[in-house]
Amino acid sequence: MMRTPRISRIAATVVTVVTASLLGGSIVTGLVHAEPGTVFGACPDHAVTAGRGVQCAVVSVPMNYAEPSGPKIELTVSRIAASGERSGVLFANPGGPGADALDYWARRSEVFPTDLGAHYDLVAVQPRGLRWATQLDCAAGAKTAEGDRVSLGGGDRDAIKRACDAARPGYLDTITTENTARDLDAVRAALGLERISYLGTSYGTYLGAVYAALFPERVDRMILDSNVNPDWVWTEEFAQQQVAGKQRLDDLFAWIGEHNGEYHLGDTALRVYRNWVRLAADQGGGWYANLTPPPASVADLPGALPEPLAEIARDGYNGSVEQLGKLQNLLRTLVSGGVSAQVPLLGATAVATYTRTFWPIFARAMADVAVDPANVQRLRAIEGATSADPTGRFVFAAVTCNENAVPGRPELLGAAVGTIASGGDAMDARADLVRSGMACGAWKPVTKPVRITGAGLRTPPLVLQSRHDALTKYEGGPAMAKALNGALITVDGGDHGTFGRGNAAVDDAVLTYLRTGQVTITQADQAPLPAS
Repeated sequence: MMRTPRISRIAATVVTVVTASLLGGSIVTGLVHAEPGTVFGACPDHAVTAGRGVQCAVVSVPMNYAEPSGPKIELTVSRIAASGERSGVLFANPGGPGADALDYWARRSEVFPTDLGAHYDLVAVQPRGLRWATQLDCAAGAKTAEGDRVSLGGGDRDAIKRACDAARPGYLDTITTENTARDLDAVRAALGLERISYLGTSYGTYLGAVYAALFPERVDRMILDSNVNPDWVWTEEFAQQQVAGKQRLDDLFAWIGEHNGEYHLGDTALRVYRNWVRLAADQGGGWYANLTPPPASVADLPGALPEPLAEIARDGYNGSVEQLGKLQNLLRTLVSGGVSAQVPLLGATAVATYTRTFWPIFARAMADVAVDPANVQRLRAIEGATSADPTGRFVFAAVTCNENAVPGRPELLGAAVGTIASGGDAMDARADLVRSGMACGAWKPVTKPVRITGAGLRTPPLVLQSRHDALTKYEGGPAMAKALNGALITVDGGDHGTFGRGNAAVDDAVLTYLRTGQVTITQADQAPLPAS
């Protein structure tokens, strides 16, 4: 393995030590040029888990890499130094797009194998646009009539984009995967590293693949876990997510049915599902909870259609700006799980599909509500387990709309309405709504995605993918492995993120790969459930 050289100088990129907290996403007073060997210092207040040995630094990079001498932005970088003899440096990104990365290693240090922290400096770069970086500020145009913050995909998109440009002209158009990958390489150069290893989960797999395509000579080892399909960026990726989510719900309901003696929610998947629909409907879920085949008659509908679908069912799709805005807001609510504010069961269910770790907790929470409908504390706690900073929604929309390579198909709006109006599967309707292109609407891409290729990589990447992943459908794993000439390990079950879940076969395979570059297995069982 490559031995990381000591930092001997700071060259084209300015590295500064954080000696003050962040305020409103902007770095304030006390930033100084770092001397060799003292690059990392205190982290921003409340940004990382205390007591895990994390230090931070700030790196200045071009806002637009096409204009390297133009305006600069700042990224905060975290590092946990290797506790033993160092074999290399491992960068990581947890996904999103729009997920905070700064606390990734500290937050998960107790679940990763100890050998990882013993032999690698663990580095995370906060992506551009987020807090603890130069923040994408679109708030001035991102209010609804009621004053609530909305996503970039909804409301008056032109007003929101104008607000972004007014706050920092040109910044919104630079929020892309390619530029985020270039940021990683700028940090690599600033730290004086010849090569880096990389661990990416979910969207982090796509970010890593883009980095590998742009800078293959800078990659040592690369682990990609729960993969975006490089052929589906982005509309089809999120449409397929609806299909994968339904399969994982079936698995969840079957597991609860197998444990009816403990949870008393039904002894078959169908009986558990019927209880789930009843509870969701009681909380106001209505058609959101409809996952059954079309009912025998319209009278069997599980509740009124939400606007604007009811409007389309009555009057048809007229393509007006007002109607388009309503559709976009509805779609964002559906795909992001925003309806869970009023229907906590749905929000908790979405989280429970991510990993089996949540299944016993979710089943107990559902049992609580079955006994007392007001007892939603456990559901709220599960839902909050994946909460993120609101700025992440802006970055998510910016990345996915700026580089979306799959054109929308507006004609599928009618199919979605027909599915819902007939009582069909809500997931199928959601998939058609996504494919219609309503998420971005008139927002046109500003760039084309980087072509993914493994040409030039010294070591083929390790690709991990579970069979029933609810967020990144299984096909993403084989597609990514093919594009990068990587080695695929298929993991049973459906955990989103398979490394660091107490699965000895997977964890050992990752450590072996990091040490030798070799992948010795192609299959692994799913992670065991934690002891209750």
